[in-house]
Amino acid sequence: MKQPGPQYLKTMVETASPVRNIVALYEKCLLHLTRARKSLAAGEIAGKAESLRKAMDILFYLDNTLDAAEPEAAQPLHESYQMILAQLSVANSGNSPEALGLAEKWLTGLLEAWQGIAPGCKKNRARREIPVKTACRIRDGVVDWK
Repeated sequence: MKQPGPQYLKTMVETASPVRNIVALYEKCLLHLTRARKSLAAGEIAGKAESLRKAMDILFYLDNTLDAAEPEAAQPLHESYQMILAQLSVANSGNSPEALGLAEKWLTGLLEAWQGIAPGCKKNRARREIPVKTACRIRDGVVDWK
């Protein structure tokens, strides 16, 4: 399948809702994590490191664009991103498929929460509004998925 051209992608990003763009970033991040998992399994350390770097770049971007004026939503997301980034660092430095799997699980949970509120997403059911803060809570350093 042919990839869309740069102008098409630019138009798609510029015209999509902010929530849809977040969902797209999560999906791209998970794609990089899948590539990292495959590279790790094949012993391709450079490929693993490159895929993890790209995933981490996306997470750093998402974390840096959180709205500090909305601490009720921003703080749990910030903590979630930091926990995922920590697992990805462990996965990279220790070649740990377990740490990579944990990061994938947490990121998938966040993706599903965003898909629940994004118009036009596959998992959007009944287009109901779901506050972001209900996606997860952190208690004593452990993510509690709702």
